Amino acid sequence: MVSVKRIELGPMRVSGNQSIVRGAIEAGVRVTSGYPGAPISDLQGTFEQLAGKIPRRTPFTEKLGRELDKLNYGLIAKWGETTNEDNAIGYAIGSTICKGDKKKREFISEKEWDLIYGDTLFGKDEEKMIPVGSRVMCSFKHLGGNTGADALRTCMNVIPYTGGLAIASGDDRQGTASQTMQDNKALFAFHFRMPTFELHSPRTAHTTVRNAYRLFEELGTPFAVISNYDLSYREVSVYADLSIDLATNYRKRYFSRDPKFTVTIGPHIRPQEKRYWNQLLPLLKRKVTENFKFLNNEIEISGERPAQMVVLNGPFREDFNILRFDKNLASRFRDKYGDAIVVKTDLVYPFPDGIYEDLLNKYPIEAIFIFEEGYSKAIYLQMLDFLNTHNFSIKVKNMGIPYEPRIYERFSYIDHILQ
Repeated sequence: MVSVKRIELGPMRVSGNQSIVRGAIEAGVRVTSGYPGAPISDLQGTFEQLAGKIPRRTPFTEKLGRELDKLNYGLIAKWGETTNEDNAIGYAIGSTICKGDKKKREFISEKEWDLIYGDTLFGKDEEKMIPVGSRVMCSFKHLGGNTGADALRTCMNVIPYTGGLAIASGDDRQGTASQTMQDNKALFAFHFRMPTFELHSPRTAHTTVRNAYRLFEELGTPFAVISNYDLSYREVSVYADLSIDLATNYRKRYFSRDPKFTVTIGPHIRPQEKRYWNQLLPLLKRKVTENFKFLNNEIEISGERPAQMVVLNGPFREDFNILRFDKNLASRFRDKYGDAIVVKTDLVYPFPDGIYEDLLNKYPIEAIFIFEEGYSKAIYLQMLDFLNTHNFSIKVKNMGIPYEPRIYERFSYIDHILQ
């Protein structure tokens, strides 16, 4: 059986929502669930079209849908059957924890495998293979995180059985079509302590999603991807060349009973919580540090002794690329920041301590400027904690915006960086 199938859809326009779907399909996702609400409705709607439940209405779903039909790609899409976000997440968890297959280790050592899986019913596996099942995606708008908070927190209680689950949250921080403004980075990163990404471009969102499935399934934890209103709906022209993981899509399904991990009662959860805080979170930090570029993050260093660091998260990251084509803007950036390290990242949590520790020990950084969208100040607060813990005496300046510009407003992220 062919494990990876390459298909070329040719040039087309895709939205941020469709790019997330593309990443999930490339990762071999078999089950999707969701609850509608702007700006994320189109994501699950795209899955519904690809699964053949509703007519395919876009070039993306028409072309990709035909190719998936030829491959006998198994896709189960649950939207109308889920009555709210809590129900959708519960369905997703149930689909994820059925581990009926195994895969070779790609990212973790034998010792790290023991740390994650040693106490589970798979712990006696001599080859230390990764127990796997269906890869699953659940989507909802930002307010849905409140409705599904209990089930989402449970995801983190049943590690490693929720490895292979992704949560896609569509944030509407400016209240364009919502009754409240909310920044879900605070919910996912600080409350759930779930690996969290804020996507920055429809051109690359699929790469982050696809690679995050590969890493975090092995680490046994779910992860979240957040897109704002602009990214969810904005379309860009791309050449859609997909590599689909069919071996993952065709995995065996079987439910293995392991009450110690999958029955969430106090006597089970208390030691799990202690284990997660003391052992697994440090492991997650180490692995996101080791795989920082693999997870679609970049670091640019100018000069031999840069004195400034600029951290660009999410939407700020895409506009910064204009500097490559505009000499005037590039000159203004150098005038303001001089020789600088620019960290372009979608990763919100966990904080990659190792990346920053290496950079700050190597270069004489005097100030760090952090640009992020939303009022959670997630990266800013983590940076302060990191510097204090490691005894770095460096100024940190929060340069973010506490909202999301409406898609019809004239707002330039690069102007904000340079002002």
